[in-house]
Amino acid sequence: MLKKIYTKTGDQGKTALISGERLPKNSLVFEVLGTLDEFNASLGLVVLKFGNLLNDKVSLREKALLIDLQNELFKLGAEIAASPRVKLDDNFVKKLEKEIDFLQNDLGENWRYKFVLPGGSEISAFLDLSRTICRRLERRFVTLDNERDVREVVLQFVNRISDYLYTLRTWVNKELKTEEIEFKL
Repeated sequence: MLKKIYTKTGDQGKTALISGERLPKNSLVFEVLGTLDEFNASLGLVVLKFGNLLNDKVSLREKALLIDLQNELFKLGAEIAASPRVKLDDNFVKKLEKEIDFLQNDLGENWRYKFVLPGGSEISAFLDLSRTICRRLERRFVTLDNERDVREVVLQFVNRISDYLYTLRTWVNKELKTEEIEFKL
């Protein structure tokens, strides 16, 4: 028999965490999970756009890292939903830092000493959008940390993702030879 996607258990405005705990759908933990889902969906657009953008080894590596990141975000969602078994990989922060360092070295010395408007290329605009959703997710996690104990590595992870996305968007614009528009007072 086909298992139905609807259960009707949420029709009264409550839903369950993986642990079985039932909470109102507007609970902060579900706000975090919803923002996490939105962020991951935005990365799906980035991966789609990244697919045929640049066909070199670094670009293919970045696409693979973005897909790995999406998988880690699913693990993080399970952890926040009180999974007893699934947790964010603590080493992923180091993986992101290593990639940020690589991209920064390729960008050169003075790349980060100017403020640029979001966008440039289409893919960079999508990266900027994902980065801003990630920043909102980070704010939600900080708030959740006041209500429930969030592991320190989770906050580091989300913070590092936004650093990575900003560095990646700048690198992509450089690779595409897209002129960045500097912020002017």
